[in-house]
Amino acid sequence: MKNVFLILALSICFDCFSQQTEETEVAAVRTVVNQFFESLEKQDTVLLQQVAFMEGQIWTVNNTVSPAKQRMRFFKDDLKSFQSKNSYLETGLSMDVKIHEGMAMAWVPYEFRLNGDFSHCGVDVFTLFKKDGIWKIINLTYTIDKEGCGK
Repeated sequence: MKNVFLILALSICFDCFSQQTEETEVAAVRTVVNQFFESLEKQDTVLLQQVAFMEGQIWTVNNTVSPAKQRMRFFKDDLKSFQSKNSYLETGLSMDVKIHEGMAMAWVPYEFRLNGDFSHCGVDVFTLFKKDGIWKIINLTYTIDKEGCGK
């Protein structure tokens, strides 16, 4: 009887530890995504390089034109745009994070302001890899919409 109780107690402890680890990882992914938004707002190239692989891809689906247009660029291409006199503010409205074995995905509906004025909204989908214990963005795909914001 003691052995059964011991096994049950140990399995409960392992499950609790697993949940804590997952919550810690989700928080780490959220931090990286929020730092990406901060790098955009501050036009901080150093921070961008800390949170994203420069060879990673950025895919855009522009739904404001018909037919919708897709475009691809690399994170390193955005380093040049950070020298702009424009101000950028991207606000995540919510964030759903999924993690599996060193890979994560964050689904983030957002609103974007250019020079303080509403520009567009959409959904960001970040793909992150964990390398050497650090989460980094390897891919960003986002939509550009004018309607349906906040979904």
